[in-house]
Amino acid sequence: MLRINEERFLSDLKELAEIGATPDGGVSRQALTPADIEGRRWFQGKIAEAGLDYNMDGAGNQSAILHSDPPSEKRILAGSHLDSVPNGGRYDGSLGVLVAFEALRTLKDSGITPPVSLEAVNFTDEESAIMGLMGSKALVGQLTEADFERSRVDVDELTRRFSAIGITRESMLAARRDDALAWVELHIEQGTRLETDGIDIGVVNAIVGIRSIHVTFRGEAAHAGAKPMELRRDALWGASQFVLLARQHVMDNYTPGVCNVGIIKAKPGAFNIVPAEVYCALEFRHGSEAEMDRMQTDLLRLLRECAAEFNLSVEYQATPPVIPATMSESVMGAIERAADALGLSRERMLSFAGHDTQNVAAIAPAAMYFVPSVDGISHNPKEFTRDADCVNGANLMLHTLLELTKVFA
Repeated sequence: MLRINEERFLSDLKELAEIGATPDGGVSRQALTPADIEGRRWFQGKIAEAGLDYNMDGAGNQSAILHSDPPSEKRILAGSHLDSVPNGGRYDGSLGVLVAFEALRTLKDSGITPPVSLEAVNFTDEESAIMGLMGSKALVGQLTEADFERSRVDVDELTRRFSAIGITRESMLAARRDDALAWVELHIEQGTRLETDGIDIGVVNAIVGIRSIHVTFRGEAAHAGAKPMELRRDALWGASQFVLLARQHVMDNYTPGVCNVGIIKAKPGAFNIVPAEVYCALEFRHGSEAEMDRMQTDLLRLLRECAAEFNLSVEYQATPPVIPATMSESVMGAIERAADALGLSRERMLSFAGHDTQNVAAIAPAAMYFVPSVDGISHNPKEFTRDADCVNGANLMLHTLLELTKVFA
């Protein structure tokens, strides 16, 4: 059975990790910063060395292309992203790009011309340094002018970063493609399910939706010593009660769904003043849109009940949601057939993190799969996936692409 070049592949993974390396073993390659641009140039150079065709679209998405003969109008795409969070790990995103690239390189080295063109993609800014899933959002035509106004960098910095790789707002808005036959992405799990169960591969059957709500409880400031406890309108009491009740309610009624309150800010914010106002950032996730609707109804009810219990008012405002993405049975089937042929154990599971795949699923049959993360650590210099699991993921990508050519050619 055809296999990737393990030594070459693992050498590339190590070499890429040196670009933007941090002293504690992590990686900082935030989108379109000098370190990310160096990584992008490294990838372009590797594509040229491999004798594959190189392309960069108007959103800065980079591609290595192995053409069919004659080149097909439509292509099967695979990949992930090379950018990182600040002081993140060396596997998140990068592994997914390199396994797709190594698969194409292996096919070319073996003299195999696929019946349909194959493309390994590095998406721009998956990690939200500028805006979340920016490159894939542009590719599927979901990027709008309003997205630029919500950018996490100011206008001048946005222009500077775009200019550094020769793209513009206009080119990004025109980057939509309609030539994708299918898409597949490998990613580290960023959790412990595979490691705990002793499973080689997690076949993702859905990427969860994400909803975020800005919540403000309002009570009354008072002297922390003189005001009797039974007369206080302590906004933090209401917020604290909500956090604990929401935790239990979601665990009891919506597993495997999750909720989180990641930011709490109390005002006036002094030792000797009862909090008059508390802001909370509430987020919750599930793989079903119907369950997300139910969760939201229940969580908002809990907000009102907690406010009433402590004689508070509460206001909340939802941000635009991320819609759950159901994966394609045809692509999941290709992954599973390839895993079985390679003797890799597998199970289906939800992805609780966002990925480019959820955008690409809007225009083509799409799926993704996980390889184990040691201790579930990610977005951290200690992020680690064993070499054997990386190699399993690369061989699985190679044979998944071959399976997909049978389905979509």
